[in-house]
Amino acid sequence: MTSKRVRTIPIARRYWRMLAPKWAHDPLNGAGAALRGGRFNPPGTSALYMSEEFSTAVAEYEQDIGIRPGTLCAYDVKSERIADLADARTLGELGVDAEMLRTPWKHIAFVEKRAPATWSLCERLLSEKIDGVRVPSVQAAGSNLVLWRWNIEGAAKVAAIDPLRDLPKDQSSWKRP
Repeated sequence: MTSKRVRTIPIARRYWRMLAPKWAHDPLNGAGAALRGGRFNPPGTSALYMSEEFSTAVAEYEQDIGIRPGTLCAYDVKSERIADLADARTLGELGVDAEMLRTPWKHIAFVEKRAPATWSLCERLLSEKIDGVRVPSVQAAGSNLVLWRWNIEGAAKVAAIDPLRDLPKDQSSWKRP
């Protein structure tokens, strides 16, 4: 039986991400998402979560805690291999229900102690060398981009935009005196 290739879309545009100030020195690092996992990445899988609109980035950042300090960072992203989960036809081809994308993944993972379906979807798409997914935001009216593969050969290209070099160079400002 042959596997049907996942239909992908190319992207080349600006995205936004809120960074916790403590980690603003490393805006291209997805290791934080790998610690406990995220909606679209199981623990151990690095991911960059970004938004198409800066207001969506803020809403995503504040989702569990509410207002907290953050650094808004812009990114230029280019990829030829994004699965568009905001597209009904793509969802149908993947056999994915749009409601599955909105499931309470934290409750499933940490209370019920089982893997959310979105983690299996991530693993399936990664096995086909998909760079990431475009998904509707659960927190706001906009859309998000979740990347699993970036800045390696054959994967998405991501650049943090910092023309005045305002982002900190390390975590030294977070050390206790």
